[in-house]
Amino acid sequence: RVTERHPDVSKDDARFAWEHVKRSMPRLGTEPPEFVGIGLDSRGRAIELVVVLNESTGDWLIKHAQTPPQERIKRELGFGRRKS
Repeated sequence: RVTERHPDVSKDDARFAWEHVKRSMPRLGTEPPEFVGIGLDSRGRAIELVVVLNESTGDWLIKHAQTPPQERIKRELGFGRRKS
């Protein structure tokens, strides 16, 4: 489904970005547990990801991937601009 909504992000891009995630955090109140993160694909693009852990198999399912990441997500993960 990721490639249908975001054709500029392939399954391989999303997989690589999750394997090279820079920051992630759990989303509270989600069942099954979801995580949001930002990782880099093989071309160095920042990819926003929402993933779910299948607790019975230990596999990750990527539910959402897009580039560029939303400003709100970047701020939540601490990538926002710092005030000097």
